[in-house]
Amino acid sequence: MKKINKLGISLLMTLMFASCMNLDINTDPDSLSSSSGNIATRLSGMQFWMGHTHQTTGFFAALLNQQITLSNRGADRYGSLAEWTAANNTASTYPYQAFLVGVGGTCADLYAMAEKQGAYHYMGIVKAFRAMGFMVMGDVYGEMPYTDALGVNISPPYDDGKTIFNGALAEIDEAIEFFKKTQESGAKTLKDGDAWNGGDVDKWIKMCYGLKARWLNNLSKKTDLYDPTAILEALNNAPKSNADNTIINHENATSSVDDNMWGDDIRSNYIYIWAMNWSRTYYVTKWYADLLTDFDGKGIVDPRADKLVPSAQIKGGTEWFRTPGVDMQSDIRLTPIGSTVSNWRSPAQYDATTKKWTVTATTDSTVISLQTKGVHSPSYRDVAEDGTILNSGTFYARSDAPTHLLCYPEMCFIKAEVLFRQGQTSPAFDAYKEGIKAHIDLLNEKLTAGDANVAKATITAAERDSYLNSAAVGTAANLTLGKIMMQKFIALSFSNQNWNDMRRMDYSPTIYRGWAEPYERTSDNNDKKWIPAGKQYRRLGYVSHEYNYNNAHLVASHPRALEDDIRSFPVWWDYPTDDYK
Repeated sequence: MKKINKLGISLLMTLMFASCMNLDINTDPDSLSSSSGNIATRLSGMQFWMGHTHQTTGFFAALLNQQITLSNRGADRYGSLAEWTAANNTASTYPYQAFLVGVGGTCADLYAMAEKQGAYHYMGIVKAFRAMGFMVMGDVYGEMPYTDALGVNISPPYDDGKTIFNGALAEIDEAIEFFKKTQESGAKTLKDGDAWNGGDVDKWIKMCYGLKARWLNNLSKKTDLYDPTAILEALNNAPKSNADNTIINHENATSSVDDNMWGDDIRSNYIYIWAMNWSRTYYVTKWYADLLTDFDGKGIVDPRADKLVPSAQIKGGTEWFRTPGVDMQSDIRLTPIGSTVSNWRSPAQYDATTKKWTVTATTDSTVISLQTKGVHSPSYRDVAEDGTILNSGTFYARSDAPTHLLCYPEMCFIKAEVLFRQGQTSPAFDAYKEGIKAHIDLLNEKLTAGDANVAKATITAAERDSYLNSAAVGTAANLTLGKIMMQKFIALSFSNQNWNDMRRMDYSPTIYRGWAEPYERTSDNNDKKWIPAGKQYRRLGYVSHEYNYNNAHLVASHPRALEDDIRSFPVWWDYPTDDYK
């Protein structure tokens, strides 16, 4: 990944705002201008960057909420996320750039071009993208330019979280209305440029209602605004089965076709791109592995465990070893990292004499990385010469893994939470159980029957049903909010919504059984300048571009805007009242 820490101001502003200016210099018919180009082609590029926005925040969230970690800490910005410090501004620029540059800079032009030809469905996508992108901005930064963003003002004032949230809700409603309209004769159809839903307008409408349900449910702390009836009404129009899902499909590319901003292969899965680059090695945590092997302390292995937790074949390929994950409540990440440290060694080892890869003996402290072979890791060996699988990988971090953008299992868990809060335990359990089943079935859409790699083999109906009827899933009588949220966490792996949910639940170890703050919080007092004792990671730090080029408005946006501990202050929806600052 050839990412950059800063864009030069001239490049950034050109990318963000040039499409909003109709300059005379752009009248050459042989040159591109803000009003030239095919709206279907423009949509394809916007979808790539909207997907990047979604999964970049999801990857950072997975480090913050302890789904994954890495071996290095402290000085590394991603190690910092895992231990709750903020070295090098902790990568806060990437969601901002992916949305504002990759998507936002094209919104006004695409909308105007679509409006001119009566392509209402493209106008709906612009509204949906603005709503999705700015809601993410509010989720991770709290305050951002919104009302005056993406215009000609290169130093726009900030809006508070409430304004951004309500604005995004209004725009998703506008998107729905555009999708419901019949396009004018001759207007471009969505199938010409839609890589997400293949031009299926009904899927777009269901996606928008699903987003609305998600966002309304994020208001659970605000008793004056939380509206279960409105959430259930949105769910009634959202995906009702996996056939209604919005999924981004990716390829296991053999050669790289890179984007022109960060140099990433445009066909590969976004999580794969993040997990396979920059010489960092990522692992699942023990807490996440335990969710799949010991859910609710029942000692029952989830059939999804082999798909989501990396494994390796051992003893001559006759047995499988599943990584126990990295224990974030231990001092294991304080151990100096090096090639001789067995705690951080993958079971796959290269024998220079025989010139073969083999699997060494394993212990409970041996961990297996997320890494798998692909265009960004062409020399990596995940299968030995004799066919022994050295690293099974994990479902969501392969080059050809689908991105589950908005899917039916999440709708089930939202419904389960709402009904549980209302005391409707039996229907809440039905929705909870359906969410688990739907997620297993969703994974199966990509898995293959009989594959020798346990991580890629289909989950059989018998395995699925046995788990659904097990003590791990439980019954309506012993359903808890914690079970709902932890099963939702599994189904939404690598999603920013998991971090949203953890913040809504105040990182409660009662809700998220076995979860605790990273060990480094107790061993390093320096960590507490970022997240003081008794507080939690509530937002990313502000973006360096805003420090450098919009400082006055940034300073005015929050009383602690320039302080290290800004990351411990909640965003608007994460606080009971409007006095969240």
